[in-house]
Amino acid sequence: MRPLKLIVSAFGPYAGRMELDLEKLGTNGLYLITGDTGAGKTTIFDAITFALYGEASGDNREPSMFRSKYALPETPTEVELTFSYAGKVYKVRRNPEYERPKTRGEGFTTQKADAELHYPDGRVVTKQRDVDNAIRDIMGIDRDQFMQISMIAQGDFLKLLLASTDERKAIFRQIFDTRLFQVIQDKLKYDTSELKSQCAAAQSILKQYINGILVEDTDVLSLEVEKARSGQIPLSDVIVLLDTLIEQDETAERTLTDKKKQLDIDLESINANLGRIEAWNKAEAMKKANEDSLKEENENYKKLKAEYDELKAKEPEIQAAQEEKTRTEAELPRYDSLEGLEKNIESTKAQKHKDEENHAQKSEKYEEDSKTLTLLRAEQRSLSDAGATWERLSADRDKEDILKKDLVDLKEMLGRYAEDSKGLEELQTEYQKASEDSTKAKADYDAKNKAFLDEQAGIIAETLEAGKPCPVCGSTEHPCCAVKSENAPTEAQLKKAKKDAEDKERVAREKSEACASARAGLEASEQAVIRQIDALELDCDIGNADSVIEDALKRVAERIRSLTQSIDKEEANIDRKEALDKEIPEREASLQEQESEINQLSSAISAAEAKIRALTEQQETEMSSLRFGSKKAALEKIAELDTGIFMMKKELEDAENACRASENKVTELKAAIAGLIEQLADRSEIDEETEKARKDELTVERDGVERCLKDISARLTVNTASRNNINNKAGDLESLEKQYSWVKALSETANGNISGKEKIMLETYIQMTFFDRIIARANTRFMIMSGGQYELVRRKEAENNRSQTGLELDVIDHYNGTERSVKTLSGGESFKASLSLALGLSDEIQSSAGGVKLDSMFVDEGFGSLDEDSIDQAMRALSSLADGNRLVGIISHVADLKNRIDRQIIVTKEKSGGSRATIII
Repeated sequence: MRPLKLIVSAFGPYAGRMELDLEKLGTNGLYLITGDTGAGKTTIFDAITFALYGEASGDNREPSMFRSKYALPETPTEVELTFSYAGKVYKVRRNPEYERPKTRGEGFTTQKADAELHYPDGRVVTKQRDVDNAIRDIMGIDRDQFMQISMIAQGDFLKLLLASTDERKAIFRQIFDTRLFQVIQDKLKYDTSELKSQCAAAQSILKQYINGILVEDTDVLSLEVEKARSGQIPLSDVIVLLDTLIEQDETAERTLTDKKKQLDIDLESINANLGRIEAWNKAEAMKKANEDSLKEENENYKKLKAEYDELKAKEPEIQAAQEEKTRTEAELPRYDSLEGLEKNIESTKAQKHKDEENHAQKSEKYEEDSKTLTLLRAEQRSLSDAGATWERLSADRDKEDILKKDLVDLKEMLGRYAEDSKGLEELQTEYQKASEDSTKAKADYDAKNKAFLDEQAGIIAETLEAGKPCPVCGSTEHPCCAVKSENAPTEAQLKKAKKDAEDKERVAREKSEACASARAGLEASEQAVIRQIDALELDCDIGNADSVIEDALKRVAERIRSLTQSIDKEEANIDRKEALDKEIPEREASLQEQESEINQLSSAISAAEAKIRALTEQQETEMSSLRFGSKKAALEKIAELDTGIFMMKKELEDAENACRASENKVTELKAAIAGLIEQLADRSEIDEETEKARKDELTVERDGVERCLKDISARLTVNTASRNNINNKAGDLESLEKQYSWVKALSETANGNISGKEKIMLETYIQMTFFDRIIARANTRFMIMSGGQYELVRRKEAENNRSQTGLELDVIDHYNGTERSVKTLSGGESFKASLSLALGLSDEIQSSAGGVKLDSMFVDEGFGSLDEDSIDQAMRALSSLADGNRLVGIISHVADLKNRIDRQIIVTKEKSGGSRATIII
C-alpha cells in the first residue's frame, strides 16, 4: 500500500482544507516530517490511519477528538485518501461524528460518522461497516496489524523491547493469532478441573449410596453396616455385605408371604359366615315391613278406584265444551276482517288529518314566500348601478394611495437630508480640530528645526580657533560665534516632530476632502427634496416641510379611510345584487312547485272523506251478524272453555294414573314377600359372637405380618438399588480417575506447570519460534546500528522455575563477550534496539500475513537520544529498509536529520490559528 494523495478538512490542528500530493515524495527512499511542536506532524499519520480504518494511529486519540478547534462552524471535518495497492488505485473518504450548524433554522445538529470507498472500476461502497470490511479485504490486514507492520507510532518502540514474557505473549497472540494454543491450554486446564470435580462427585455419591443401606437394629449384620458407612471395609466387601442382607430379607419375605396367604383364606371364610347372618336378619325385617305395607296399600287402592269411576262419568261434559270451543274458533277470521276495517278507517282518518295540516302549512308558507319575492324584486331594482359606483371609488382611492407613497418618500428624503447635514457639521468640526493640530505640529517642527540648526552652529563654534579658517565659510576671524542651545532637540526628536507634522497635515487634508464630498452630497439631496415638494405642489420650503407633510398625510389617510368604507359598502351591494339575481328565479320556481303541492293535497282530502264513509257502512253491517262484540271477547270465551276442558281431562288422567300406580305397588309387594320367604328357607344355626372374636384375632395377626413385609420390601428396594448403583458408579469412578490422571499430566505440560522444570506454556513455545525469527531479522539492523557491538538473543534459561518464561530478551555485547538483560542498555542503545526489533517484527508480520505488500512505512519516534554516529548507523539501517520499492517517512525534530534528508513535509502553525503542511522536494 502506498498513499498517493491526502486531503484533510477541519481535522486536528488543520482548520481548513489541506491537500498533500504524496506522489511528489517518490516511490522509495526516506523523507522527513518536521516542524513546530504540536503543529500536527503525527496528525498526518492519524489522518492516513483514520481514512483506512476509522481510528487514529495512537491508542490515546479517539475519533471524537478529530474535529479542529480552529475550524469555522460550516467547515466539514473529513479525510480523503487516494492510495495504490497491487497496482490498482483506490480512494476512501471518512468523517467522524461531530456537531455542525443546522442547514435550516438555528442551532447545531450531530453529523453522523460516515465512509465511502471508490474502487478502480467505478464501484462505490458506503456505510462504515461495509467500508471497514472492504479495506480489510483489499489490504489483507486489520488496523492493529497495519500499525505493527507499516506505522510505528510514537511511544510503541520500547513496549516490545522491555516487555515481560506475559506481556510479549499478549502482543504476539494478537499479531500472530496464537490464541488457538491458549484455548487448548485453557481447555486442558478446564477439563482437568472438571474431571477432578467429577471424581470427587462420584466418590461423594458412592458414600451416599453406602450411607443409605438399611438393616434391622437387632440384626447381627448391623455392626458390619456401621463399619461400611465409616469406610472401614473395602468397596468389594460392601457389595458382599449387601448381597447377604438382600438374600436374608428375600428368604424372610417368602415365609411371611405364605403365612399372609393362609390368614387371608381364614378371614375370607369367617367374613362369608358373618355376611350370611347379616343377610338373614335383613330379610326377616324386610318381610315384616312389606306385609305391613301390603295391607295399607290394598285400602288405598279401593279408595282411588272409586274416585276414578266418579270422574269417568263426567266425560259428556267435556265433549259439549269442546264443541262450543270449535264453533267460537270458526268465527275468529270474521273478527280479523272487522279489525282490518277498523284499522283502515283509522289510518284513512289519520292520513286525512295529516294532509289537512300539511295543506294549511303550505298555504301559509305560499303566502309568506309571495310577499318576500315582491320585496326582493324591489331591492333588486334599487341595486341596478352598484358596479359603476365601485369603479369610480376604486380609481379615487388608487390616486390617494399614490399621493400617500409620494409623501412618505419625501419624508424619508427629508430625514436623509437632515442626517447628511448633521454629518457635514461633524466633519467640519473634525476638520477644524485637525487643521489646528496640523498648525501646532508645523509650528513645533519649525521651532525644533531652528533649534537643531542653531545647535549645529554652536557645536562648530566650539571647535573654532583664532587664526584658523572656519570649516563652513573659511574665514580666519570669528567675531560673533554661535552659542549652543540648552534645549536643542536630538536628530531623532526632530525626525519624530517632522513625521508628526506631516501626519497631521495629511489628516487635515483628508478631513477637508471629506467635508467637500459631504457638502456636494448635501446639496444634491437638497435639490431632490425641493423638486419633490414642487412636484407635489406643497406650499412650504425645506425648513417647514415636515409639519406640512404630516398634515398632508393625515388628510390623505382620512380620505383613503372614507373611500375604503364606501368601496366596502359598494362591494357588499354588488355581492347582494349577484345573490338576488340568483335567488329570485329560484324563489319563483319554488312558488310554482308549492302551488302544485297545495292542489294535490286538496284532491287527497276529498278522496279520504269518501273512503271513510264507505268503510264505516261496511263495518256496521259485519258487526250485526257476530255473537260477541269483539275478537277479544271471543278469545276470552275460548280461553275459558279451554281451561275447563283441560282441568277435567287432567283430573281424570291423574285419577287413572294414581289407581294404576297403587295396583302396581300391591303386585310388587306380594312378589317381594314371596322372595323373602324363599330366602329364609335355608337359614342355619351359626354363632355370630364366636365368628366376630375369631375375625378380630386373625386381623391383628395379619396386620403384624403386613408390617413386617412392608419393612422387608423397603429394605430390599433400597439395598438392591444401592448395590446396583455402587456397582455402576464404581466402574465410572475407576474410568474417571484414569482419565483425570492423563489429562492432568497433559494440562501441566501444556500450561508449563511441571514441577522442577521451566514454566513454558504451549502457546509460549509456539511464539518462541516467531520470536526467534523476529530477533534474527532485527539483528540484521541492530548489528549495523550498534557498529557490530550488540546482538539480541532470546534467553535460554529461566531465572527461576516459579514464573512463566520463554520470551525474555537479552543482549550479547561482542566487545566484552558478556550476555545481559536488554534493560541494562542506555537510552540511545535502547532506541536502536527498539527500532531494530520493531523493524524485524514488521518484516516477520508482513512475511507471515499471506504476502501482504506495504510499499510505505512510517516511523514516529524521537531520534534525539542518539549521538551523531548512532544517527549515521540508524540512517544506514533505515536506508537499507527503503531500498528497492519502499518509501519510509520519519517524524523528528533532530536538526541533523533535516540536513541529511532532502525530501520533507514541513508542518507550521498559522498565526490566525491552525496549521498547514508543505511538501519540499
